[in-house]
Amino acid sequence: MTTKRFLSTGILLISLTFSSVPVQANEVNMYMGAITMSYARFNAAQTMVDARKALASMRTAAVAARAQKPNALANVASNNPKLKMYQLEIDKLIAEIDKTSKLVNAGKLAQAKTEGKKILQLRDEGHAAMKH
Repeated sequence: MTTKRFLSTGILLISLTFSSVPVQANEVNMYMGAITMSYARFNAAQTMVDARKALASMRTAAVAARAQKPNALANVASNNPKLKMYQLEIDKLIAEIDKTSKLVNAGKLAQAKTEGKKILQLRDEGHAAMKH
């Protein structure tokens, strides 16, 4: 009975260890998905409160994505030019989210939504830059 329990526990621990590897590798993708969903919520927002919440979620996801390495750069040094470019693209995205947030905080929701279109443009430009 003890051997079976030990074996079961060992298999469970190994399974958990290996199951967390793909999750870690896909964190950047998860954060990018969160940015996209938050942008959709921002774009559909009818109130300042909803717009602020969506932008705050977007910013949180962008900051978290910056702290991670994309799959393609998982094993590169922290001073790698491609990794630096990735971080720079995320910094641009965060700056645009902040700029849009200032407009929302100033009560300019319509203008913020127009300005906010640049968020997706920057995201797309960042994706394109990372593919080359």
